Amino acid sequence: MRTAIELVTLIRSAWENATPPEPGNISQPTYDDEGVAGYFTGKSWQGHNAAQLRRLTHALTFFTDEAFAYYLSSYMIADIEEPEVSDVNVEGMLYRLDRYQAQSIVTMLNAKQRNALRSYIVFVKARELGMLSRECSTILSFLDEADKHD
Repeated sequence: MRTAIELVTLIRSAWENATPPEPGNISQPTYDDEGVAGYFTGKSWQGHNAAQLRRLTHALTFFTDEAFAYYLSSYMIADIEEPEVSDVNVEGMLYRLDRYQAQSIVTMLNAKQRNALRSYIVFVKARELGMLSRECSTILSFLDEADKHD
């Protein structure tokens, strides 16, 4: 298993050339996305701190698939670097990947991004001592399936 520093480096490298979603494609159509589109529009996946992303944990459910795939790296890095501050964001990421059209999100990721996500899931599974084992296993199987078609 990779160290936290190695994992953050892997994630940064995998997302370094990622294409951001269009400004009108940040959050799902709704009467109120609670500031998600306002905060993320025009922002890179880089430079977000764990406290801000924790305040925006609801973004994980409001994001379009494209925005989720793009900003996923931000949430993973925040969770690795400051797990106490990031708090429930790990559950939000895993819940979205486990239940909400994860296959379509996973197929948006390139091979490097899927590898980084896989390493993150293995890291979380070990860190959480099996508490999120079912979700992690499901996501790992989605990643394996996507790799077969690449």
